[in-house]
Amino acid sequence: MKRRIYYYDKDGISLTAEDLKSQLRSYGVEIIDVRTCKYVEVDFAYSEENEKTIKSVLGEPLFTDCSTCSFEELFFDFRFWESHEVLEKKWKEEKDTQKKKYIQALILVSASLIKYCKGQVNVSDQLLSKALSLISELPEEFFPLFYLSIAFDP
Repeated sequence: MKRRIYYYDKDGISLTAEDLKSQLRSYGVEIIDVRTCKYVEVDFAYSEENEKTIKSVLGEPLFTDCSTCSFEELFFDFRFWESHEVLEKKWKEEKDTQKKKYIQALILVSASLIKYCKGQVNVSDQLLSKALSLISELPEEFFPLFYLSIAFDP
């Protein structure tokens, strides 16, 4: 299944994420999720019909998901699902166990922020706690330079 995410101005949509998800599903759209943070993110199983229906209900999106964006671009634009996906690919390829642990922690931070934006504060706190636990397992001498190298080249 190919996913797509359409981003909309949250001030232009009066429905809650749950109500919007229900409305789009009532039109037959295969919705994976609707998330609200900086934008309203409509995450759906891509098909021409789903795309057409979403656009007829919500109009043209501000933009869509970005396959060439970096972790930093996505994370600092509050696009936590996409930043999570970018890191997951890097995590699977990473061989160094310490870098892998740090990337996993960043994935958990992104996941925590997704849950926070969805109002799931307890789950968000649990994920953030796991991330901090992973970070605390890294040797202190790696902190200053290691974090900079990961932040600018995850």
